[in-house]
Amino acid sequence: MKLTRVSAAHLDDLVRLDADPEVMRFISGGEPTPRSRYVDELLPRMMAYEDQPYGFLAARDADERFLGWFHLRPSVADASILELGYRLRRDAWGQGLATEGGRALVRYAFDTLDQPAVDACADPRNAGSIRVMVKCGMKRVGTFVHPRVPIEVVRYLVER
Repeated sequence: MKLTRVSAAHLDDLVRLDADPEVMRFISGGEPTPRSRYVDELLPRMMAYEDQPYGFLAARDADERFLGWFHLRPSVADASILELGYRLRRDAWGQGLATEGGRALVRYAFDTLDQPAVDACADPRNAGSIRVMVKCGMKRVGTFVHPRVPIEVVRYLVER
C-alpha cells in the first residue's frame, strides 16, 4: 500500500468512497457525502495540513487503485497530540490494510515526530474500527461527543 498526500485530484475517489452506505454506516447513518460538501468544506480541510509533517493521505494499492484515506492530525479530543483516522473502500476491508496503515502512522508519529501519544475514536458499534485501534496498540480511555459528527464516540490511545 502506498500513501500520498490527499489533493484535489482525489475528489472523485473521495466522493465515490463516501457514496457507499456501508462505508458511511457509522459516520452518517449510511448517507453519502454530497460532492458539494467535499468541494466547499471537506477537501479544503483535508488539504489544510500541506505545510505540516502530518495530514490526510490517500491510500493506493500496487496497481494505483484508490483504496481510501488515512490521517494523522491534531486530535479532536486533545489538540496537544495527534489523532489517527482512516476510511477504506469496502472491498479493501478484512485485508489488514487499516492495521498496516494505522501502525505505520503511529510509528511515524513516535519515531519521526516525537509525539507523546496518538489517539483515535469511533462509533462504539464499529467493532472493525475498534479492532484496528487495538491492533495499533491503543487502549480505551473513555468516551466523548465528537465535535464534527455529534455522536458519542469511544476514544482509544497509545502512549510512546
